[in-house]
Amino acid sequence: MIEVVGAIVVLSILWDSGPAWAPFVGLFAGFLVFLYQRMTDRRSRELALSYLVTTQRIIFVTNWRTGAEFRWVWFQYLQHSPSVKVNETGVGTVTYGSAWGRSRVRANELRGAWAPPVLELRAIPDARRVADLIEQARNRLIATYTRSP
Repeated sequence: MIEVVGAIVVLSILWDSGPAWAPFVGLFAGFLVFLYQRMTDRRSRELALSYLVTTQRIIFVTNWRTGAEFRWVWFQYLQHSPSVKVNETGVGTVTYGSAWGRSRVRANELRGAWAPPVLELRAIPDARRVADLIEQARNRLIATYTRSP
């Protein structure tokens, strides 16, 4: 909210400073509207998002008013070990992959159910334990694929 109010103040100052700034004011305002829409879309997705962890995959479920949306990733495709950030209460974020890879996926996450999920599990109670359980299941699953008969 502070950024939006600050941007409005800057726009009003530029608008009053003369007609030479008018095209830039319009472009800046259009950019702010686009950015605000992306932020509200992403925030609404995060508020409706739940995670299901099975023995073979992580399912990302978004409960919209119009219905549920499901995306998933199989454990065998998790190429990186998780990184966990936890606050003092134990609630944290379990992240897979690099920041660059997640930012590329995040750019497409609002395109619908066929887009891959961002491999971040946010606001997870006892996040370290959840990450360990996922890694155990992943290692068990990989061991069954590579075991010779």
